[in-house]
Amino acid sequence: MKLLKIISIIVTLIVFVYIYNYNQISKFRVRDIRIDSKKVRNNLKITQISDFHSNGLIDLEKMEDKIKKFNPDIIVLTGDIIDSNDIELDAVIKLFETLSKLDKKIYFVQGNHEARQELYKDLKDEMKRLEIIILEDNSTTITVNNEKINITGLKFHSKPREYNEVIYYQEAIKDLNLGYYNILLRHSPNNVENILSGKEDLILSGHTHGGQIRAPLIGAVVAPGQGFFPEYDKGIFRINDTILYIDSGLGNSAAPIRAFNPVQISNIIIEPKK
Repeated sequence: MKLLKIISIIVTLIVFVYIYNYNQISKFRVRDIRIDSKKVRNNLKITQISDFHSNGLIDLEKMEDKIKKFNPDIIVLTGDIIDSNDIELDAVIKLFETLSKLDKKIYFVQGNHEARQELYKDLKDEMKRLEIIILEDNSTTITVNNEKINITGLKFHSKPREYNEVIYYQEAIKDLNLGYYNILLRHSPNNVENILSGKEDLILSGHTHGGQIRAPLIGAVVAPGQGFFPEYDKGIFRINDTILYIDSGLGNSAAPIRAFNPVQISNIIIEPKK
């Protein structure tokens, strides 16, 4: 009888953990972020999607509906939309096509999984077909609500280029009017302070997955490139006058496991400072 009780408890715990984890890796949340700035006169609305990792469990129709209701001015994809182990692009193309139906300008920046993925050239071809704007060490200036906004995207800072990244960045922004509101898209937040010019208003990153597994009251246990108990895990951070926002991602890598950290997208509003 005792043995049956023990087995029953173990089975119940296994089922509970399975259901809990499935919810964490598949039922996305929407994180609403508000940031104020003296450099904007009108609200600027951005939807950020990061680290999708070809997550076929995401309800794309529901995501489309959530984004449509938010009605962003632009959508940004901050890397690792594909997974380095993918052998086909089906899941990513479905995501791109879903987002394209929203009729918004979409900006993409490379992550580490794209950097080492043999299908990356094919992925770029699909983005070009769908008019998704690829920012790889370059910038663009857009007009939103009669205001000029600079958007710069940097490729993933792999080890061979890490110490020269500031050169690539300075080259990317050299022709910009830095008096406009400046957004930097950079997949990884790691060591970002080493390249900043001081003119950045907002940096949007991903990469960390929020640690994927988080501990109550402690936060992320480990993050790539930062080791245990990382400083930059998820959410808003201030680096002098610059705001760094890290989205914890819409997918998973290594293993489909999350705890206290469900997959998410971010709806960001930058509003005039009162």
